[in-house]
Amino acid sequence: MKNRKWYAFLIGSIFLTGTALYGLWIGYQDIVHPPERTLSVNEDARPAPEGDVFVALGDSLTRGVGSTSGAGYVQPVSRALQEDGIRSQNLAVSGARTEDLLAQLEQPEVRRTIENARYITLTIGGNDLFNRGENVDNFDSVDITQVVADAKTNLNTIFTEIRNLNDSAQIIYIALYNPFQDNENGEAFNQLILDWNASAAQFANAQRIDVIDPFAYVSDVSRDLATDQFHPSDRTYEKFADDVLFLLD
Repeated sequence: MKNRKWYAFLIGSIFLTGTALYGLWIGYQDIVHPPERTLSVNEDARPAPEGDVFVALGDSLTRGVGSTSGAGYVQPVSRALQEDGIRSQNLAVSGARTEDLLAQLEQPEVRRTIENARYITLTIGGNDLFNRGENVDNFDSVDITQVVADAKTNLNTIFTEIRNLNDSAQIIYIALYNPFQDNENGEAFNQLILDWNASAAQFANAQRIDVIDPFAYVSDVSRDLATDQFHPSDRTYEKFADDVLFLLD
């Protein structure tokens, strides 16, 4: 009888000791490796996704040069989108040509920004064709056919690269107008620009990109262009902004 009691006491002691040790081990694990806490977040309180950003690319037209306030077309669009919680980033560089934008698209930070964009606009090509007006003044001595061909190739690559970086963003390209209509070679450049805009529309269509054709927006230099007679006036920039906002989903 005593032996049975002894065995029962021994087994009970071992069980209690094991239970205590297990409890100590669990407590130790909770301190060293605390369990993850799952917080329930209301859907309306979730932070805005990274895709809620408007990215503007290109040249001085996207920077707003010529606008009396510097707003250009980007700031009115940004203000309208901000009401829906969409942030804006203007990555345009004044004086940029198609080759410059291609180089910019290789920058890791720029690529990440484009990948996270919901809306993208760009202006590019004018500096290639006009070359600060030198190609217009020296029309007969410049191989303008080659200039246009190279720039078109770059434009097509730009469209393809941006779409490859972001398959879902809405992309809008604002094509070219002719600020040199009063030049003796202005009519020849009209034809070049009409051809450029038609090619741009073709390239854009293949990449699901919308195109705004502003060729008809500049018919009166003093009214439609800034005082530098190259960049858009406030009136013309407003048309750009209205067109962009009209196209945005």
